[in-house]
Amino acid sequence: MWKKSNSIHNEQGKTAVIFFVVLAALGFLLHPKTSPFAEHYYNFKAESQLTQLYDSCKLVWAAGGQHNTSSANKSKNGSVTECDLATAVLSPYDFLHDKSVVIEIKDGSQSGFSATAKHKEGTQRVEIDADGKEVS
Repeated sequence: MWKKSNSIHNEQGKTAVIFFVVLAALGFLLHPKTSPFAEHYYNFKAESQLTQLYDSCKLVWAAGGQHNTSSANKSKNGSVTECDLATAVLSPYDFLHDKSVVIEIKDGSQSGFSATAKHKEGTQRVEIDADGKEVS
């Protein structure tokens, strides 16, 4: 009877050790700093930031940016002529800029919108056009 009891405890101990080894291996592979997929993660983060910026800019253009915008970005009639980062982060446009992604808006107008982004840890610069599509 003692042998069964001891073997059950040994099996549970082996299971726990295996579980923690697998958990540690997954943690290592999924963490951005140690993962072999880190480059893809950082490049995807830059793409995601551009898409979110474009969506915020669409709100700026649709609303005409009548409120919460800097005077430097307003035309004489009070509407926004272009979308910029300073306007896109304001309420109600609410772009959440991740500071690890460097974004440059080349053309903030609705018809000619063009912006680039690159994560500080990434290897790829991503560009988006006026249709919200990635430019190769």
